[in-house]
Amino acid sequence: MFIFIGKTLYSLMWLFLLFNLIHPYPKPANVVANIGLIVFIVTHGLQAWMLNSTMTKQEKQQDKFKVLRLFLFGVFESFSWKNSWKDKK
Repeated sequence: MFIFIGKTLYSLMWLFLLFNLIHPYPKPANVVANIGLIVFIVTHGLQAWMLNSTMTKQEKQQDKFKVLRLFLFGVFESFSWKNSWKDKK
C-alpha cells in the first residue's frame, strides 16, 4: 500500500511539474516548478543511468521498461523490486 501511494504521489508530482511547461504558473511558483523539474530529471536520470549501466543484455531484454519505471517512480520502484524479491523467496 505504501508503495502504491508513493507511486501515485510521484505521478501527480510529475504532472504538476510538466503542466508548468504547458501552462506556466504565476511568477514565483513558475521558478520553483522549473527548478523542481530539473532536480527530478537529474536525480531520476542518474538513477536510471546507473541501473542501465549495471544491467546485462539478458536483463535488458527480459524487462525493457525497468529503467523507464525507475526514472518515473524513483525509489518507490526500487522498493517494489525489494518486495517482489521477498515474495519469490
